Amino acid sequence: MDEKKSDLRVVRTRAALRGAFKELIAETTLDKITVKALTDRASINRKTFYLHYETIEVFYDEIMNDIMDEFFAHHEKTPDDPWDMDGHARRFFRYLADQPPMIEQLVCSPSFYDFGERIYATQMDRYRAFADELFWREGITPDSEELVCALIRNMALECYRQWVKSGKTVPVEDAAQLLGSMTLHSVEHLMSPRPNAR
Repeated sequence: MDEKKSDLRVVRTRAALRGAFKELIAETTLDKITVKALTDRASINRKTFYLHYETIEVFYDEIMNDIMDEFFAHHEKTPDDPWDMDGHARRFFRYLADQPPMIEQLVCSPSFYDFGERIYATQMDRYRAFADELFWREGITPDSEELVCALIRNMALECYRQWVKSGKTVPVEDAAQLLGSMTLHSVEHLMSPRPNAR
């Protein structure tokens, strides 16, 4: 019984912090959101925050991981297929385009904690963990692969940010297809040959 009450308190506290964060991100930039600002808005004690999160960055990471868990659980169809680069890019662009304004603000924020950069890095790391085959042609070193992954991440992130900045004038599906094509064809020559039978 005590465990259930404790669990409910944890759920309520974290929900209050998420609600406060959602309100604050609509009013200010990410670098202005401090633990004090969050706890004041959520009407909880600062010590309580630190019982749940070691730092504010850990709190942000939890939000980011929830987004990625949702994407991979319900939207990504081929996480273990490294040759579906076009599909990965299109699906993630559409997924981000469908997120609430708070997530858009986080991904596009130029604040000190680059949430957008980290969310794309996390996405790429998950694909690499899923794939059990060689991603790149023989001879590409791990350091070279990191450079290629940085290109993919930055292209996707900047494409999404520019789409938001320009007022989303390009239809979502057109923008997603364009990003998918650019992603695939920019690295296609470096990818391992696709096996004939999958």
